[in-house]
Amino acid sequence: MNKISPYVNVRETFQLLVRVFGMLQKDGAQGCGVSVIQSHILYELGKRPNISLNDLAQLLMTDTSSLSRQVQQLVEHNLINRLPDPNDRRYVVLSLTADGEKKQLHITESMELYLQDVFASIPAEKHEQVFETLSMMNQALNSTPFKKQPSS
Repeated sequence: MNKISPYVNVRETFQLLVRVFGMLQKDGAQGCGVSVIQSHILYELGKRPNISLNDLAQLLMTDTSSLSRQVQQLVEHNLINRLPDPNDRRYVVLSLTADGEKKQLHITESMELYLQDVFASIPAEKHEQVFETLSMMNQALNSTPFKKQPSS
């Protein structure tokens, strides 16, 4: 007899959260004229100006060649500057242009308003608990490597 793991519900909850939040991000990003990955790039550059492509790729958990193509599109749309690293001219650093800052701020404000609406559906006394739980899950996910199971 197969016993159902209690973690099935956790996985299902994560999948639904990722799906719903992913659709939200897609709608929000596309409404601002960028893709989801491009909105992530703008967000990270807003937090960390003058970051290298390699460091940004690590933050976004993607490979540098895919990221480089997305960055190039943002450069072409005058949303990102790609400049030589002042410490090592063999590398480049990325930062937002004035237009990129405006776009990033617009996306951030849209997401903030949406999340305020989401939290309006949660009792105020539970907000801190939700923040703590999400923070703990994030830390646990980041510190636990995924172990691939052997194929059967």
